[in-house]
Amino acid sequence: MIIDNQEDVIRALSSPRLYPHAPRVEVRQSHIALLFLAGDKAYKLKRAVLTPEADFSTPAKRRVACAHEMKRSVVYAPHLILGLKSVRRLPDGTIVLGGTAGEEIDTVIEMYRIPDNRLLDRLLPSPDFDRFQVMDLAEKLADLHTKAKIFKSKWTPDTVKKIILENEAVLACFCPSIFDKKAVNHLTRICLEALGHYARLITYRQKTGHVRKCHGDLLLSNIAYVNDHFLFFSPIEYNDGLSCIDTLYDLADILMDLEVRGLRRLTNILFNHYMAYMNDIDGFPLLPLYQSLRAAARAAVCAKKSTLTHGVEKRHLIRLARRYFDLADHVISGGASILIACGGLSGSGKSRVARELGGLLDPAPGAVILRDDVVKKQIIGLAPHETFCKAYDTQAFESVVYDVLRQQAKTALSVGSCVIVDALFYNEAERRAVETLAEELRVPFVGFWMDAPFAVRAERVEKRLRNPSDVKNSSELRQQLQLETGEITWYKIMTDAPREKTLQNAFRILKKEIKQQKENNHGNQS
Repeated sequence: MIIDNQEDVIRALSSPRLYPHAPRVEVRQSHIALLFLAGDKAYKLKRAVLTPEADFSTPAKRRVACAHEMKRSVVYAPHLILGLKSVRRLPDGTIVLGGTAGEEIDTVIEMYRIPDNRLLDRLLPSPDFDRFQVMDLAEKLADLHTKAKIFKSKWTPDTVKKIILENEAVLACFCPSIFDKKAVNHLTRICLEALGHYARLITYRQKTGHVRKCHGDLLLSNIAYVNDHFLFFSPIEYNDGLSCIDTLYDLADILMDLEVRGLRRLTNILFNHYMAYMNDIDGFPLLPLYQSLRAAARAAVCAKKSTLTHGVEKRHLIRLARRYFDLADHVISGGASILIACGGLSGSGKSRVARELGGLLDPAPGAVILRDDVVKKQIIGLAPHETFCKAYDTQAFESVVYDVLRQQAKTALSVGSCVIVDALFYNEAERRAVETLAEELRVPFVGFWMDAPFAVRAERVEKRLRNPSDVKNSSELRQQLQLETGEITWYKIMTDAPREKTLQNAFRILKKEIKQQKENNHGNQS
């Protein structure tokens, strides 16, 4: 609800007269703020709104909110914010920006303008932004979450229930013009059912430090990639209930926004690389619910924004609102779980195939990829890029690694996700153990054994970049030739063919095997 009349302020800020350095001004708006783009600067004005989430109803409250946002932006986007500027009315009624004369009537945040083509919602998809940039983004987000302040009294099951019901209330306002009422009711029901099922996990995570002061609004439009660095701007400063959240709820925002744009491959790489650093697979069962809540909330925002415009823009926002809503339903409804094992000696291409298959599988964010090289470091408290201590390289420790891999796979499979276990699997007993897990959980299993000529594998390990494997040269690779692999019954794929051909071959086998297993199960049930 708009409380304070800002028409004269908005009119003045929209005029080039206030900006000697800029010949024109471009105005962009959201439901709680306006952005005035003038030359190489941007000026953000809080709307005079009073809602359950935000109170910007007076100039004094808006100034405090601007100060809080500036303080938080130092963490997420260093050097972006230039400071606060007062909007002042002179005795003759003229409105000016800055200075000390006249009456202060509002406040704006002055910041450097980020080129539109560096904002991720405009930049993607782009050949200049692929796997390694997404890995950088995942590591940056993991670092921010790791360092963020812990709150053990916020983000309870009641908090999540409130979000579910608020989403329903807003979405219902646009039925039947944009959304279907029955579909909205169905989404609310399954979200509440998921909440009931995982309420204890939410509470457990609250008590164990997973609720932190997060960005709170990690849309692609709030992330920029400038000079090989990521800037996260517009963090939520006005409501602790929206920023003191489960770190996976913060992650869900960007995953959802990538997914709705059809960027599943990048979504999957971001998710799995973030998980490799955060070691947070125990919280994974909450991700479908969190992604659904984020998508539903975004659907509601787009529906609201559509009432502020008309024509082509209005139709675009309505279509986008429906896409977000469909995604909200898709991610919470689960999918057909599959357990895939990618085995093979170092340099065989198993990790590459696992990575590319991961983004092809449903539901979002694609397959959970569990890698032995990552898990063994997680167990002893190392990050994926750190060097593994050879003292741990024993048969007993290896058994623990495979036990953890199977337990993590079970966690992800339990919520209808697909899992790819990427490991050496040179031991016949370990290959059988992962097959047995699929049998116990009654999910389809497909095993791949990747191979390539030694010269090809040696060249690959020599050229590895940002790879958690500690096998980095042909000498270490040659030692693996002494391993006794036993009989290999999994599908054997030679990976020295062109990358696309290898992936197509694996995916063809995968679809054929899943179809066959489903037909066999149907026949057995009959």
